[in-house]
Amino acid sequence: MRIGVRLGTREIHAALLDGERILGAATAPLDVFAPLGPRETAERVLRTLVAAAPSGVDSVTWDVADVLEASLTRTTAPGPEGEAPAARVASWLPRARPVAALRLVPRPPAVAGAGRHPAALIRSLVGWRGTAPGGHDLFGTELAEADVRAAQRCADAVTEAGISTVAVTATGATACADHEVRAAAAILERHPDLHVCLSHETGGLGLLEREATTVVNAALLAPADHLIACCELTTAALPGGPACWFATGDGGRVSARRLCWLPVLGLGATAATALVAAARQSGTADALVVLVRDGTVTVGQVRDGLPHVEADLPGVGGVRVVTPQPVLTAAPVRSPGTTLTAVRSRHTADVVAALDAPGRETAEEIARLAGRGTVLLTPEADLAAAGAAGTEPGAWLDLLVPVGTGQTLEEVQSQAEHRALALVAAHGAEPGTAAVVRSSATAVGYLSIYRLQIRAGSRPGTEARR
Repeated sequence: MRIGVRLGTREIHAALLDGERILGAATAPLDVFAPLGPRETAERVLRTLVAAAPSGVDSVTWDVADVLEASLTRTTAPGPEGEAPAARVASWLPRARPVAALRLVPRPPAVAGAGRHPAALIRSLVGWRGTAPGGHDLFGTELAEADVRAAQRCADAVTEAGISTVAVTATGATACADHEVRAAAAILERHPDLHVCLSHETGGLGLLEREATTVVNAALLAPADHLIACCELTTAALPGGPACWFATGDGGRVSARRLCWLPVLGLGATAATALVAAARQSGTADALVVLVRDGTVTVGQVRDGLPHVEADLPGVGGVRVVTPQPVLTAAPVRSPGTTLTAVRSRHTADVVAALDAPGRETAEEIARLAGRGTVLLTPEADLAAAGAAGTEPGAWLDLLVPVGTGQTLEEVQSQAEHRALALVAAHGAEPGTAAVVRSSATAVGYLSIYRLQIRAGSRPGTEARR
């Protein structure tokens, strides 16, 4: 038995699953200004589902993407009915904090301000920006000696500015992370109270994409710590001591400890879990899924039971991040026929799911236009909550590796695959359930350098089948 929870800023949705079968569902509004936040409401909702379970509940998996995004973009909570929206965030959720962005590059920008990130959201999150000498090329060759004293001086300026978190991004860090690691060690030696996030921890090729991901992650550390603690305490209060997990943007799940350090992984989880749940509820592992909500149609794919995801896609605020997210096409609802054309589905779909009552009529018409083989779902529970319940541990690696220095591409790729499998096991997969589901090696230009993207997942184990 498993419970999945989608925690929003206004409501909480939960689903009880036995394997693929939905046994119960619950939804409740949140008092966003309650001193304990959503804990009281969440515990009441989850206890209702636990009481309805025919056997013990093994795990609770939380989708907190909506709340993380609200914190990141400083979305305001609604006021009472008839009153204008309150110009403040929910009292139980800390705002994303300004962070310092430190680049390690061979030379500083020639023009003042040229190093600013082009994305407005990232600029709003960066309260201090600086550079220090360092960085590597795509082969992992040092372009400039790492100046750790300059990094320490930058850290001095950061603390003077009242900022507690530093996002460090070095040129070529995906190929060689030495300078980021050395800079972090030097910063923490002088200022042990600072939090330091390093871009190579999430991987990715582009400097701007890695920096954006690292800044977003750094800004979310405080809100995520508060939020995850709330979810853990709520789960721990349930009878039977179920495990506590968190859904991720690749359709997998991670531990609380992992998400606390890399909260950026939780963004995009709602769409990923909804796609998976729609496919599973229709009885297929491979499907083109159309999700219909009042006013919007979203199309995505599920392959081998997992959402089709890619890196470097626009995320919150249109910012491209290197962490994997579902590949989605969205369009406003005009007429079902024109909507299907707009999302390039060629009037075909395997599964059409209505996510709310206003979208049901549109979903029925889209399913009719798509043809006989299309499954129309009117879910018994919130699809994202149901999908969260069914998630399994996963891992994603995005590496840049030179080949030709004593190792073949096959050997380097095999090592990366074993590393991904080790991460899946570390995230809680049962022995024998982990597998590599994607392993690609793409040549970077005409160089002997390859970008490896490795995705590993796990099949449901005995705990999920009970």
